[in-house]
Amino acid sequence: MNNQPAYFCLSILLGASAHSAFAAPINAVIGLDNSQIVETSQQLSLTPNTGSLLPLQENFAPITHLENNLNANWFDLINKKVRVEHKQRDLNYTGTLAKIENNTRSFVLSNKEFSMTLPIDDFYLIPLENPSTAETKPESKADADKTAPYKVSYQTNELSWSPQLSLIFENDKVSVSQQALIHNNSSSTIQVQDSLLHYSRSTAPQLFKAERNSLAMSADRPDINYQDNEVSYSLGGGTLSIAPYSNTLIPLPSSDSNIDSQTHKAKLYTYGNSSGKIDLNFYNNLSFSFEKNGLPGEYKTFWKRGDLLIPGNTVRLETVREGSSVDVMTNKSQDITGYLTLVSASSQKLPSTQVWEATIENHSNTAQKYSIEQSTNGVVDILEGNDAVPINANSLLVSGEIQANSKQTITYKIDVKN
Repeated sequence: MNNQPAYFCLSILLGASAHSAFAAPINAVIGLDNSQIVETSQQLSLTPNTGSLLPLQENFAPITHLENNLNANWFDLINKKVRVEHKQRDLNYTGTLAKIENNTRSFVLSNKEFSMTLPIDDFYLIPLENPSTAETKPESKADADKTAPYKVSYQTNELSWSPQLSLIFENDKVSVSQQALIHNNSSSTIQVQDSLLHYSRSTAPQLFKAERNSLAMSADRPDINYQDNEVSYSLGGGTLSIAPYSNTLIPLPSSDSNIDSQTHKAKLYTYGNSSGKIDLNFYNNLSFSFEKNGLPGEYKTFWKRGDLLIPGNTVRLETVREGSSVDVMTNKSQDITGYLTLVSASSQKLPSTQVWEATIENHSNTAQKYSIEQSTNGVVDILEGNDAVPINANSLLVSGEIQANSKQTITYKIDVKN
């Protein structure tokens, strides 16, 4: 006689906002937009995305109550004491969640002083009590089997992170400063353990009405990891607690590098019929190499003056790998000015032989390196001028070094043709 397996229906409660503060920590791969969660629990800590629930064992009881109800956590807290906070305004109420009107997307909150109806989509829900143990009936062994916890994995939009990246310049050094801002967009406190930050693409950070930041510091931090063409960072084996609707800032590996060179660079496009002086807009560019692997993305730049930080440009770095070099434009140059003049042209149409004159002035008390990238409207050949070199078919580069508080003029002849 064959023994048929016995199946019990296990109801997983979505968005368990009354999650116990002592619930088991979750394991998560935290992404920029969403996270992949692994946990063993009778209640899911976060609301899973539709169709993402994956049981991590071969034999499991049928899972029911998986309706895509975005407000399941609200229904779980009916007749419980809660606090609601407006998502945009500085407004909050405390009372008993008396009723939910799903058709009108509203809820009724009451206490001894008032009873009011409010729009459910405008408020965050924060539980103030867990279900009373007195309300729970003693479980039989069969009931206990039905609700036995097992390991599942799922994807959720309620947990994510965004990088905070900075380059801080001081004298001939640059500090690569990296932090991660982890967002809990659920109504539950989340305990995260043995988890990873996963970097896949840049994304705008989640903004909250009132941002509650906590700084989790650690002296011993692992490195940014590049494996399987993915960028990740281990949060270690400790437990990180993240409050409801809050952001938690944690440090990532930072490093210091020497600045290899500083050059004031200008770029412009010229035609054969250009006339008069063409102003050169120089920008300060710094070159250095990374000492450690880091995160790609947008970096804010700062100049350090004592204990103060002066903001510069925001730059995007696609490759942040140990040993790789990078050229960063920090801000508009205040030390170097100049202009370009078309001295003569054989024709306003192509082909044309042109004589150009670049005038550069250094207003600082130190020697400065400069470069001028000139793009033309045709194929260019350099006929005269040792300071001008071709960089591609239609562009040339004029570069050099100018002494402190001095002016320099460079003349060169080019042939521009179709």
